[in-house]
Amino acid sequence: MNTAPRPQKPKPKILIDRAQCRVIAEHIAKLGVPKDEEDPMALSFPPLVAENAWWTVVAICHQTTPVQGTAFRGYVGGVLRKGWDYLLQKSIVEANRDPKLFTRAWLEQVSGKDLIDLYHDDTEGDTLNRPWSRAELLRELGAFLARNGWVSIRECYSASESYIIRKDGGGLAERMQTVKAYADPVEKKFFYFLALMQNQGFWKYRDPKHLSSPVNYHEQRGHFRLGSVKVTDPELEAKIRTRVNITPEEDIEIRFAVRRAIEYIARLLGITPAMAHYFFWNYFRNCCAREAVHCGGCGNACKLPERYRMGQHSCVLAPACKSRGMPVKEMLIEPRLDDTIWQ
Repeated sequence: MNTAPRPQKPKPKILIDRAQCRVIAEHIAKLGVPKDEEDPMALSFPPLVAENAWWTVVAICHQTTPVQGTAFRGYVGGVLRKGWDYLLQKSIVEANRDPKLFTRAWLEQVSGKDLIDLYHDDTEGDTLNRPWSRAELLRELGAFLARNGWVSIRECYSASESYIIRKDGGGLAERMQTVKAYADPVEKKFFYFLALMQNQGFWKYRDPKHLSSPVNYHEQRGHFRLGSVKVTDPELEAKIRTRVNITPEEDIEIRFAVRRAIEYIARLLGITPAMAHYFFWNYFRNCCAREAVHCGGCGNACKLPERYRMGQHSCVLAPACKSRGMPVKEMLIEPRLDDTIWQ
């Protein structure tokens, strides 16, 4: 008889505060949740490459506004844009100029120099970090299409018969997660891409219950501050506060906790996790930045879409936020992890 003691599971470093999640859900229920949709754009991707283009930009959307380092930025339409906004808008403009962009042939041979040239800005210069590794991710997308005899990611959707997860392993999740850019255990890019395809009117899923929230750095920061998740490990909290790199394992644990908190709040509200994601994401990126918060007032510079203002002039989540009234320097921000392609 084996009497050796069973190895104990390591204590979780981050936990969901379900009581606080209920407080947040009750507050949101009084406000209502706007429909999850993208903001209107002056230009759209050309129809022939639109789905490939969305797939491409999501695949390289990581570390665009890092905790330490230069933010990806440039001007589009005379407006200075950063991070995802610049990546998307610049991609749309260039795709309408060059019909070869985002085709399978382009993906198969794209180089780091190609990406530097594509996202160069005459005023801000070259701010895209790690263009060579991003190009490698895109070439893998091209190889994925070629390996399956496809020219568009839409053919993957068709082959999956509109299923995110299929019993025989032939769903979108099983197929797309064979490429590195979409192999994140927490499925951030995968869920974001699927939500975009749905909201842009390209795809509709037979099993929408499997479409969860894409957890990005804005939501990590916001849920730390709201108190829906809390760090229980002093060493990890110290890393976050001093902006020292966490480990990949800690990153996954944190993002899974935030994802589960969003899913729990969504369930309490009777909405989809994707809808909850859009709700939180809009407030956290506009009203709860790393160094500035709108607990007491938004001011004229706030870019929160009008449908989320709900007639108020400060962050509508503030009444349910555990960090309200705290000096911003004492609030947690998202953890730092420089070597990642999934944040």
